[in-house]
Amino acid sequence: MRLTYKEHSLNRATIDTISSVVQDYLKTINTNSRGVQRIRLTIEELLLNIMERCGEGKTIRVGLGKQFGRHIFRICYESEQFDPSMDDSPLASEIMQSLGLSPTYSHRRNTSSFSIVLAERPKVNTLVWIIIALLSALLVGFLGRSYIAEAIRQNIIDIALTPMSSAFLGLLNTFSGLMICVTICSGIIGMGDSETFGRVGRSLLTKLVLYSFAVCTFATALILPFVTLSLTSVSDGAPSQINQISQLLFGILPSDIVTPFMTGNILQVIVIAVIIGIVLISVGERGSKVRGLVNESSTIMQKVVSTVCLLVPIYIFVILVRQIWVGQEKEILLFLKPLLLSMSLTLTLTLIVWMISSLRLKCPPLKLLKKILPPFLVALTTASSFSALPLAMDTGEKKLGINQSTISFVMPITSVIYMPSSIVHLSVLSITFAEIYQVEITLSFILMTLLIVPLCAIALPPIPGAGTVIFTILFSSFGIPVEAIVMAIALDIVFDFFDTGFNVMMLMMRSACEAKKHNALDQNILLANEHFVVNWLAIII
Repeated sequence: MRLTYKEHSLNRATIDTISSVVQDYLKTINTNSRGVQRIRLTIEELLLNIMERCGEGKTIRVGLGKQFGRHIFRICYESEQFDPSMDDSPLASEIMQSLGLSPTYSHRRNTSSFSIVLAERPKVNTLVWIIIALLSALLVGFLGRSYIAEAIRQNIIDIALTPMSSAFLGLLNTFSGLMICVTICSGIIGMGDSETFGRVGRSLLTKLVLYSFAVCTFATALILPFVTLSLTSVSDGAPSQINQISQLLFGILPSDIVTPFMTGNILQVIVIAVIIGIVLISVGERGSKVRGLVNESSTIMQKVVSTVCLLVPIYIFVILVRQIWVGQEKEILLFLKPLLLSMSLTLTLTLIVWMISSLRLKCPPLKLLKKILPPFLVALTTASSFSALPLAMDTGEKKLGINQSTISFVMPITSVIYMPSSIVHLSVLSITFAEIYQVEITLSFILMTLLIVPLCAIALPPIPGAGTVIFTILFSSFGIPVEAIVMAIALDIVFDFFDTGFNVMMLMMRSACEAKKHNALDQNILLANEHFVVNWLAIII
């Protein structure tokens, strides 16, 4: 089935007609009602942006239908280069992607084309395949160790399992470094673009980044008493702690532009991205085409890495079978420590944020908790921030009293950048896995944790398999064996629901405090009594 195109003369009436047609189409492909409404509003906003830029009466071509197995909505119009999703915010495209709309913009021969994916191809959830891979690996691993001769097992390991795991990690490292680079560079470009983002937007992003580093520092400080440190003792022939820190600080400066990507040196990749982003901002209009290319490259690299991550279940199966066959599996009880630490520290952080938010908003703690509980429960039971975001925005406006325009701007951006529970989780895994796999936790290791963890959490978008990308980057940076990735993914599956729920809870409190600062919060609505009843059926659906 191909896209069916129709020409329209752009005005408010035709915008309403187009969005109604799309709404009817979404209902035919069984999109849930909340998703239908959000997509309709998104399309209306895109068309309004085009009309404001190109003028009322502008002729556009609208395509709707199925292409390459995906339901597509496409707008084509003659104009100078203008991306309608970038009109209000340079992060709008990334936000739309985080909501599952996969925006794509192109410009050629004075014609612009903007597309969004209305529904993904029906497929089994990646989580299901990962669980199947874990269970299958345990079955094959232990049965194989019992019934297959050791020599045959070793041949299978040497000929198939080891090369397959190495090939996957090599493929992932090839693209993950590039994705980190263009994503950070794209974010810096957006923060520096005063025309599209504005002073308030840049200030908000800067604060969110600083909050992320503060959360990592908080988590790391509380984790250290529970692990064995190597802060004073130095092995024979090893550099001193001060020398190690000096080498780390000066080692983040790359000697060339290729080696950091080949060796997976994430700190050097980040430095390259920051320098390129700052230069592209400083050259002004002369760098506009390159900035557009960087933004497009960010979307493309996310798609590439997402495609590579489809192989994650196979990698998990291969690496876990290999570990069991060579007798290197760890005691499961060892990994209860990072799980319990992650949950305890996240609860502690949430309690602190809750109390501070209550004081800043001048709202009783229990009343504030009661109002933000429904979105928290949706996120906790679905492990999907995408599913919880519409309810969180609606709750923010109707229950917390946040101005509608403010919440439409603040909450989507904050949900992409501000993930405190995830940062706690990554900090715990990095440090406790180093202890489990006997990697020395030195001052330079701690410093690397404080630098790398927040940036990885911020830079990596919500794509399928993102956890595997993060663990690969972190563990390779810290010298933790690749075998640890399997247990990290297994723990991540357990923690994902908990993680997502508390991210959404702290997101709502952060958004309310930001609105309060800018006088965009109605105190009467915030302090109004709320009769809350849990609608579990609605949450499950």
